[in-house]
Amino acid sequence: MGTVNIIGAGMAGLSCAVQCAKAGLAVAIYEASPRAGGRCRSFLDEGLGCLIDNGSHMLLGANDATKNYLEEIGSRDLVSEVAPATFPFLEPATNTQWQIKPGSPYFPLWLLTPGRRVPGTNPIDYARAFRLSRAKANQSVGEVIGREDPLYENLWQPICRAVLNTDADEASASLLWKVIKLSFLKGEAACRPMIFENGLSPALVTPALEYLKEKNVEIRYQARLRGIRWQDDMALAMRFPEGLLRIENDDALVLAVPPDNCAELWPDSDPPSETLPIVNVHFRVNKPVKLPGGQSFLGLIGTDSQWIFSRGNVLSITISAASDHVDKPNWELANHLWSEVTKILGRNMGRLPPWRVIKERRATIAQTPSVLASRPGPKTSLNNLFIAGDWTNTGLPATIEGSIQSGRRAARLAIRRTSKATEES
Repeated sequence: MGTVNIIGAGMAGLSCAVQCAKAGLAVAIYEASPRAGGRCRSFLDEGLGCLIDNGSHMLLGANDATKNYLEEIGSRDLVSEVAPATFPFLEPATNTQWQIKPGSPYFPLWLLTPGRRVPGTNPIDYARAFRLSRAKANQSVGEVIGREDPLYENLWQPICRAVLNTDADEASASLLWKVIKLSFLKGEAACRPMIFENGLSPALVTPALEYLKEKNVEIRYQARLRGIRWQDDMALAMRFPEGLLRIENDDALVLAVPPDNCAELWPDSDPPSETLPIVNVHFRVNKPVKLPGGQSFLGLIGTDSQWIFSRGNVLSITISAASDHVDKPNWELANHLWSEVTKILGRNMGRLPPWRVIKERRATIAQTPSVLASRPGPKTSLNNLFIAGDWTNTGLPATIEGSIQSGRRAARLAIRRTSKATEES
């Protein structure tokens, strides 16, 4: 069999590599940066003096592809599960707290209990979510649900921002329905939050690199692909700054790169170009902080801070769909968000502690109906070239789960290609 050449060592690329190596294929990975993980990684911040993630991520119990990936690389025990599923929220302006606590998959039985839903709402309000099941491909959540809906600001908006990184006014209604079907409508176990208590890289990246090393997979860092040579229906060579690298007849090539890089390397992919940012601010505090609601995370309503995550001595604030904030000076963001934190957690939090602002300006594609319509599939017009990434047409949001699923799908195609080519030679 030939070699599967994977461009990019983010989650899609690593997922693809793990599957190909598991199948016994030779794998070569080329990563443009000095490290693996892409937009999902941890690093030691010298200013804070501790390991932080470039962004805060959470899995759900329904994320089977990611759970399988963790099992394969031997790090499933590094992700803790919140059981029973609980999502705490706080509206600081009114000091109102509540918890969303999914239960039985037989909707809406669990919503009959007031303590499992948003205060002041009734089960009928949640039943309106079924409007999403009839949404047209070009409709947004705002169009289908309506801003006047009593759950719009307290449930649909937080979910759209957290899962789709897009405001509900613009987010795809059909994609949100897919999320609801895979989680809330499958019951409590499918909704369980899964937390990376030790960080993203220790769970998702480092064990994968160790697994691949055991499989004799070579990763070349700071190796930026500049172009592809092809003829007829085959990719023939990869062009790096050092020169051309031939692609043999029984090899396969997988582009697991962001959409703008993919457009440069393979223009026919015509990937989505509209993206949205995410802003994360990490604060190093003197001691671990207990959040209202009793979990290591807390959803906020009516503030610029959308989620607080507490891990050890680090408090992390996340703002998704952050177009209104991404161009603000870092010091201004840190001061403003810390003022919100102190109002929520108490004035005894003290003055502004050491902080780090991380801005992912192109965190995900904008998950609007028009953008989602332009997501390409994994196949290309070349028989040995495939595409992976959370921005491709996985049928899922652009999340860790989408990335890993796309990598696994590209791996299946690459394995099939190399096997067929070997049989024909």
